[in-house]
Amino acid sequence: MEMGVDRVKVVVGNTGLGYYKEVESYDKYIDLRYIPELSMIRRDDSGINIGVAITISKAIEAVKECNQHGFHIEENMVYKKIADHMEKVASGFIQNSASLGGNLVMAQRNHFPSDIATILLAVGSLVNIMNGLRSKELTMEEFLRRPELDSKSILLSVKIQDWNRLMGISSGTRMNLLFETNRAAPQPLGNALPYLNAVLMAEVSHCTTSNGIILSNCRFAFGAYGTKHPLRATKVEEFFTGKVLSVGVLYEAVKLLGAIVVPDDGTSNPAYRSSLAVGFLFEFFSHLFEANVELPDGYMNGYSPLLSPAKQLDHGKIPTLLSSSMQEVELNRQYHPVGDPIAKSRATIQASCSLYVISYYDAHELSEAVYVDDIPSPTNCLHEASFTVHASQ
Repeated sequence: MEMGVDRVKVVVGNTGLGYYKEVESYDKYIDLRYIPELSMIRRDDSGINIGVAITISKAIEAVKECNQHGFHIEENMVYKKIADHMEKVASGFIQNSASLGGNLVMAQRNHFPSDIATILLAVGSLVNIMNGLRSKELTMEEFLRRPELDSKSILLSVKIQDWNRLMGISSGTRMNLLFETNRAAPQPLGNALPYLNAVLMAEVSHCTTSNGIILSNCRFAFGAYGTKHPLRATKVEEFFTGKVLSVGVLYEAVKLLGAIVVPDDGTSNPAYRSSLAVGFLFEFFSHLFEANVELPDGYMNGYSPLLSPAKQLDHGKIPTLLSSSMQEVELNRQYHPVGDPIAKSRATIQASCSLYVISYYDAHELSEAVYVDDIPSPTNCLHEASFTVHASQ
């Protein structure tokens, strides 16, 4: 942004500097944290509005509060899983400094592999942008695909819509909502960027003409797998809508998704990233299949179709079948003794002067040194003694 002859940058925590180095210098920085309208959190019947200057840690707290005060079990479950996933993003220091809006702007402008952008895309979030004196509300998908914000535009707030209105769920409906977030990264927590993140959501209900389960209102979002922005797998969503879930249906959906989630050229581990999306989709629906093996409490294959939402929707509490495997390894002695474990000849001598330290909670330390003289001499060991002789005059 240029103001006269000064170059100005709008920031909140400016944590993006640690990932994207500044290629040009700025004369002034405008800190948005001191604008009250951008640091407000408002909750009403239509959803929750979060200002863009709110830090990620405070946004997590706001989502957790929605989970505690929600009136529907499905709504509480969704808010809880969103908060749990957001806590896996970056370290605590970054969460306390980085802003929600800054994360989204990096995802839109610099193609940052953001978990938060994927989550907000899947749940139908809206963003409010100020352009000059006019404000405009866009869907998250429209925001990510539009040209990057210029010096006359600024992101104001993000709105997470009410689940019942978004999905069309009423209090007397016979449908239940399934929701799951996934993230695969070199490290489950911390600063490690994901290979792929995914958010899967669908409504399920009993089929009146068969003993199957009908799918509707599916929303699948995938991101951070080597494309510019996260995307919704709309073709897979449309394919599932209205169908009775079966092995054949899931197989066709898996093939369709594998052709959609394709990393751009030059992305590392492209096949692995694509396989993650397929695996997450299969895992999301695998609990709905009935097997011939019955488990206690009426569970079938780790899942009881359309139980009470409290038991049904929390996948983390669903028991799973134990599996067994066997692997045969054929030994080859062609290069024997190559491969046999051999003790290091100098290991005993190198470890002879080790120091053992015992630490106590009161910060006192007791150290015990073990010397060579304390170790029994090996057979046929030679000893050397050094001495000095002073000749008398």
